[in-house]
Amino acid sequence: MRLFSIILGYIGLHLLWGRKASVPYAVGFNFKWYFIFFSGYLMDLLVLLLLFWAYERTFSLRFLSLAKKKVLSFEERISRSKIISWARPMGKASLFLMPAIPTAGRPFNILFLTRIFKLKYKESFLLFALGNLIGTIICILTALVIKGVITGEEILAFFRH
Repeated sequence: MRLFSIILGYIGLHLLWGRKASVPYAVGFNFKWYFIFFSGYLMDLLVLLLLFWAYERTFSLRFLSLAKKKVLSFEERISRSKIISWARPMGKASLFLMPAIPTAGRPFNILFLTRIFKLKYKESFLLFALGNLIGTIICILTALVIKGVITGEEILAFFRH
């Protein structure tokens, strides 16, 4: 039961705050690196696919026209945000670079960048998948190195006393 709760916490953290929160959590609970890598990478890809699917299918329904207006106004506000202003000069490369930065690239950002740059979903998904691969590797390596440093400090503190 405890393991199930820990895994559920990992999934929840990943979906809410991304790998910047879920990877250190998983490393702290001694999950295997390959489990963290594959689960985090695949969760991001599945969330992006779900967002693409929902964005296209949901708003084709007539009774959701009010929700579509709200999303489009939100999209307009997002297009003026700092992260989009950073990404705009790079164009398509930003769909690769944002996920490669462990703290920046979220599937929600990629959806809006795809809409703002008027790209095809397949093209943006491929760029996101490649950038997400690099970003996930960087995040896991960073968390493992930090955990190693913390563990080394604890061992030194034990021998000093």
